[in-house]
Amino acid sequence: MANLETHHLGDTVIQLQARGVRQARPLVVVHLRVTEFDDLSISPEMISLRFHLGQLSLPRAVPRIISFVASNLGAKIRRLCEHHLLRFASQSAVELAAGSSLELLVDIGAFLAPGCAAPDTELIYEWMLYMPLQEQEMAFVQDYNLQENGGFGGVPASKSFIESLGRSPYGQGEGVREEECVICLEDFVAGAEVSTIPCSHSFHSRCITQWLEKSHLCPICRYHMPTANSNPQGQHVM
Repeated sequence: MANLETHHLGDTVIQLQARGVRQARPLVVVHLRVTEFDDLSISPEMISLRFHLGQLSLPRAVPRIISFVASNLGAKIRRLCEHHLLRFASQSAVELAAGSSLELLVDIGAFLAPGCAAPDTELIYEWMLYMPLQEQEMAFVQDYNLQENGGFGGVPASKSFIESLGRSPYGQGEGVREEECVICLEDFVAGAEVSTIPCSHSFHSRCITQWLEKSHLCPICRYHMPTANSNPQGQHVM
């Protein structure tokens, strides 16, 4: 299954693509690019969002996910695009075979210059064709667990990774750059038990353990720690 729609909405163009993919566990993946055009420059912002559905079905999960994605858009763009995105994503979810996951590519372009006319939106569309979203490297990735109550929880780091974290007294040895733990906002004191994660940021051992049990992202730079479903090595996403 692959669907494609394009809408010219005043000074904004939205191109929507949907694909069904087979995954071991159900997912909705949204690749979002919002590009602002003016007379002198083109400024794209890109992000990927992965939503782990747990026991929720795709038709139930999609409206919550689209509302969450739309909340990250500017007010004007959200007003123009949310209805089209919800209808398109919901229809695509219904068409998928049982056990499939949904991948959405949402490409939005908007002119900043006043007095935009129809030929201007055609230029945006031509740029989208020349620089298709699926060929872009997404600059930032976020993972969420979709909960039964409608909330979005973080994806924890793997238990084995958390248990492998080293612990050392603050003030002994090299490599601790921080003077306070950004999780509890308390200064490190001599002898406090500290753990340093692969991106070289350090925290109280108890604080980072509790953090990683809820989220696999570094609290400072959003470095990816391994999860139960990921490769052993983490990765930088910024």
